[in-house]
Amino acid sequence: MAFKIDIKPDESKAKHLEEIKRLGVDPYGHKFERTNSIEEILENFDSMLGKDVAIAGRIIGRRNHGRLEFMDLSDQDSQIQLFINEDDLDETSEKILHLLDVGDIIGVSGKTIKTKTGEKSIAVRDIEILSKSLLPLPSRWFGIEDIEKRYRKRHLDFIMNQESRHKILMSSKVISSVRDTLNKNRFVDVPVPILQYIPGGGNATPFKTHFNALHRDFYLKIASELHLKRLLVGGFERVYDISKSFRNEGIDARHNPEFIELEVYQAYGDLNDMIKLTEEIVRNAAYAVNGKYILNFDKEEINLEKFNIIAMDEAVKKEVGDLDEKTMIKIAKSIDKKTVSYGDALNTLFEEKVQAKLIQPTFVTKYPIEVSPLAKKMEDDPRFVYRFELFIGGMEIANAFTELNDPLDQIERFKNEEKRKKRGIKETQEFDEEFIESLFYGMPPAGGMGMGLERLAMIVTNSKSIKEVIPFPQLREER
Repeated sequence: MAFKIDIKPDESKAKHLEEIKRLGVDPYGHKFERTNSIEEILENFDSMLGKDVAIAGRIIGRRNHGRLEFMDLSDQDSQIQLFINEDDLDETSEKILHLLDVGDIIGVSGKTIKTKTGEKSIAVRDIEILSKSLLPLPSRWFGIEDIEKRYRKRHLDFIMNQESRHKILMSSKVISSVRDTLNKNRFVDVPVPILQYIPGGGNATPFKTHFNALHRDFYLKIASELHLKRLLVGGFERVYDISKSFRNEGIDARHNPEFIELEVYQAYGDLNDMIKLTEEIVRNAAYAVNGKYILNFDKEEINLEKFNIIAMDEAVKKEVGDLDEKTMIKIAKSIDKKTVSYGDALNTLFEEKVQAKLIQPTFVTKYPIEVSPLAKKMEDDPRFVYRFELFIGGMEIANAFTELNDPLDQIERFKNEEKRKKRGIKETQEFDEEFIESLFYGMPPAGGMGMGLERLAMIVTNSKSIKEVIPFPQLREER
């Protein structure tokens, strides 16, 4: 079967391609030795003025004035103006100049100068073509206006929008900062399996696949928790995993079915240790990206110098009033028919009435046991567990427990999850016998925390949609 290719090169660009080849020049060149990035030159321009430099990047604009030509060259981090006087070029470079188009990737050598208008520029002596662009770019001034098209044609979005590239670079900086914070606190990065035969550690619908060699169905991991806890049983004391998790759920501004998740566990620790660690992680990431702790997010000023703490029942009480349990269950049941207990009702009312209003960094503690099957009970009120979720900008950022390490209690919790599943609640914990067996050998008391790193990146880069901080987000089928 023959390939059918519907992509047609731009006629003018294709003509220039052939003319470059006739010059004996490879239009898809080889390695180019750069002396500096554009950002380095711009940041140190005064000290580098008049010095020879070699840079490379994509032509994103050009303006012709007879034998003078001005181009805008963009690399990963920044862009600079090229000042090109044809009289300064050798014969080959001059011929190549006339065959260049916006979108081409070139390497140039020359001196740093300031033009008469004070524009920081490179006075070009030599030009090398490194990759000939055969399709026209969108208008430089308007970029890609259709947001959906921006995500489908992400390569074009990154070419045309410096801000889009910047957010991905800053998201990478967030992950690096998180690793630095954990490594500094003596945590060890230990990978866990992505393919798991029991999807445990979270309340979520998994993606299912089949392992041909083992003749068995497997699931893409929804969390790293149960494997990392087994490491605690095995004698590891401070462990973390940063990797993709997968949840077969909806796609919206705050959810992507595959996401980068941090999970961290500290033996001989508890929820208070996780509060301290989470604050440190968030603050360090914000500072790494912004150089400060007070940020703007979705028209709100977020102060990361102060984290609030409030119990869930107190947060609900402030919003809906001091209701008795029967009334709370009745109200919650009108929102979610599966509500049968005070804990269910409390969680439902919190999610419905409170969560979106938690703009400043807030740890919500004292979660109902019904929705926390892997957390340790509170001694003074066993209806609740030692758990927090951190909210910033009305969005959940992190989830943490004082971990349940009693195997008999854990078995009862898994049994309760089965009962919840029979009531029609789909997202419940699966019974994991291998994990239970490990608990029977003894797991030390521990604190554990999970965090969605793209959501953290959203906060510190002021991104309204999670798609902005994911290079290639999942999208609905194009119609």
